[in-house]
Amino acid sequence: MKEKQVGIALAVVGASLWGISGTAAEMLYQNPNINTFWLVDVRSWMAGACLLLVSLVHKGKGTFSIFKNPRDLVYAALFSVLGITGAQFTYFYTVSASNAPTATVLVFLAPVLIVCFMAAKTRQLPRRVDLIAVLLAVLGTAVMVTGGNFSHLAVTPATLVWGFFSALTQALAIAMPAKLFKKYGTITVLAWGMLLGGILLSPALVLLPARGVTVKEWSLVVYIVIAGTVFAYSLYLSSVMYISAGLASMLEAFEPLVATVLSVSLLGSDFGIMKMIGGLLVILATSLQLLPSPRQGKLRRRL
Repeated sequence: MKEKQVGIALAVVGASLWGISGTAAEMLYQNPNINTFWLVDVRSWMAGACLLLVSLVHKGKGTFSIFKNPRDLVYAALFSVLGITGAQFTYFYTVSASNAPTATVLVFLAPVLIVCFMAAKTRQLPRRVDLIAVLLAVLGTAVMVTGGNFSHLAVTPATLVWGFFSALTQALAIAMPAKLFKKYGTITVLAWGMLLGGILLSPALVLLPARGVTVKEWSLVVYIVIAGTVFAYSLYLSSVMYISAGLASMLEAFEPLVATVLSVSLLGSDFGIMKMIGGLLVILATSLQLLPSPRQGKLRRRL
């Protein structure tokens, strides 16, 4: 098999595993005793431990090198709280407030938020294609949350608010760790970040325990940890060894696609044709940002 085909396969499988984890979480929330604090904390501890083991096998003592640099350690802690833990919690909370397809599509607004942030930071107009992407993302989100009927919301206000924060924290998770990943390795930084998140949320295991969790539900938790986190990250990150990061990002569209198919077919989730059109517009908006295009002139400084 050619290298490009290998890379595409790795990215598609990784994104699909992420999408399935959203549906798995939606199935878990059918048990009223399972809450987001408990789920995110268990996932953080278990996934962090697994990733740390992977890092130790590949890097040995280098796994602990980040502790020798206090400044990087503080930044990694901020990334853990605002990025990793924040993104996990807000995503799963959005799933609990709505369903997996809606939550997964709303997360796809993250690259659009990054475009807006970079335009404000650099005082440069976004590329023309980015402006089109922002407009498509706004239109797609409006269509999805209203179901095409702009006189009312097809999703709850809580879903909309948590979905926005899910995209925001995901944007932070994308934008913050580039230097840390390059210096210490992606798996290592993710491992420590998840373990710190697990420590911070540990009181939830005592204050908000999940009671009466069945063997089937524990198997879904294990899936979210092993396949939906460890394997998904590993496969997706490995794909960029064979294909460009841009192509890998486009293949992330399989995440909401898989989440939608499984959620609708297995759980009967409400995700009608208008919501699907809105979701496709959001995915298209993200994909457009990968097209080459010259930047426009600088924004004028305003008094």
